[in-house]
Amino acid sequence: MAEQKVKGKKQLFDEKHLLYTLIDNMPDFIYIKDTDSHFIVANQKLIDVHNLKSRDQLIGKSDHDFYPRELADKYHSNEQAIIRTGKPLINHEERSLDEEGNEIYLSTTKIPLHDTDGKIIGIVGIGRDITDKRRAEEKLLDDADQLQQINALLEEKQEEVQQQAEELSAQADNLRLINQELEKLSAAVSETDNVVIILDEDGNFEWVNNSFTMVYGYTLDQFIQERGKNMLEGSHHPEIKDILAKCRDSGKTVRYQTETMDKDGNVIWTQSTLTPVLNSEKQIIRFVAVDTDITAVKKAQDMVNTQKAEIELQRDQLEKANITKDKFFSIIAHDLKNPFHSIMGFTDLLIKNYNDFEDTKKKEFLGLINESSQYANNLLDNLLYWSRTQTDRIKYGPIKFDLHSLVNEIQHMLHGNAEKKQLALLNLVPEASYVYADKNMIHTVLRNLVSNSIKFTPAEGTISVEAVPEEDFIHVNVKDNGVGIPLDKHGKLFSFGEFHSTSGTAGEPGTGLGLIICFEFVKKHGRELSFSSESGKGTTFTFILPGQEPSITV
Repeated sequence: MAEQKVKGKKQLFDEKHLLYTLIDNMPDFIYIKDTDSHFIVANQKLIDVHNLKSRDQLIGKSDHDFYPRELADKYHSNEQAIIRTGKPLINHEERSLDEEGNEIYLSTTKIPLHDTDGKIIGIVGIGRDITDKRRAEEKLLDDADQLQQINALLEEKQEEVQQQAEELSAQADNLRLINQELEKLSAAVSETDNVVIILDEDGNFEWVNNSFTMVYGYTLDQFIQERGKNMLEGSHHPEIKDILAKCRDSGKTVRYQTETMDKDGNVIWTQSTLTPVLNSEKQIIRFVAVDTDITAVKKAQDMVNTQKAEIELQRDQLEKANITKDKFFSIIAHDLKNPFHSIMGFTDLLIKNYNDFEDTKKKEFLGLINESSQYANNLLDNLLYWSRTQTDRIKYGPIKFDLHSLVNEIQHMLHGNAEKKQLALLNLVPEASYVYADKNMIHTVLRNLVSNSIKFTPAEGTISVEAVPEEDFIHVNVKDNGVGIPLDKHGKLFSFGEFHSTSGTAGEPGTGLGLIICFEFVKKHGRELSFSSESGKGTTFTFILPGQEPSITV
């Protein structure tokens, strides 16, 4: 008889340690109050938040002993309503204070506690700190560092849990209250949102709470059948064997995160604590695993990291664009000053010494002024076209027009420039060669290409524009037998980042902006401007235009 009594006390002692290991490892506030709202059971989390040294300092007291009257009255009112009506309070959000007196938010569940006769003898309460979650939802886009702070806070809390587990393993309470506390607190463990798993000393699954099925989608039997009966088989963590060994060898809580899947194949991230349960001889008799679903936090962290990378990329692109545009405007400013210096210089000479110059000299000066004016005008036109393309102020407006007539108009416009270098301008486009395109854009493209050919073709050379029909399209070629384009510049010709000035065969000034505009305007027609060139033998620029208006199918 005495031996059975000793054995019974030992069992009660072990179960009590298991009980307190369970509730003290919970990240929630867990407590039981009598009908007068006085504490009769509380876990270590609640003891810590009131800055108490032991559980005894809390038992028998009420919220009025720890909170401001306004908060304590609200808690007391809610609990008395549960005791009167028997209706539980589920996931009720309410304000509270942490151990430093700062305001926090709790998601609280309170359920009535009945005796064997069905009479309400108190309440069981579970409070979850949702302050971080609430603030994270409001600040997710503005404060990426919040997630790191949450992880750091979680690490600190886990260290506190470990210290609490070590302290509780050495405590001994009144054996007469063990059975009552087990019955009451098992209800609290079952109601928590955290997954609770009890394993034997070998890591085999013994029991799980309701949240296990809610989070993973399995009952315990289904999980064992599909994933295995042991933690080493059922966990997806690649180092679970080392984690279990570390927990067993050290006799202390081990914390880890795992990417796993539920029954439907959905990815879940969990923050886990694995804690050994010791008997009175300090031997491991079980393990308790508590899993917290942190999938939302992980997704939020990934979102913030992605947004940060996108912002950094946009910043780098903007910096590069600004540097390129600074270079561009520097070149434009330089090249725009040159013709105006010539115009101002020659006009100044004419004004001051007009009567001293012969008519032939005056005519020569006027010719040079005219050339400088034309260059400045062309540069300003190109600059205006380019700025409009950058702000989408030039709208694509295709019409049907005769390409042969347009080439005649451009060659007539540029005849004077060609004649100075004794260049032949040939219009090889057949008469009545109709295309469907934006006439103003194609005019600008051909004017720039022919002007470029004049610039880079030596005296007595030939420049031709031809059109080669192919099915419903016309291939337009602008050819010259000029100096060609150096091979090292082939990949940079239409690049805004490689923008630079280049002088012609007769020292004609230029900026290269014209080719960039040509490239942009041809692209608005859904095509590419291409070229072939051989140094010393000439260059051919090619683009394609539709020969007729595209048919609309209904």
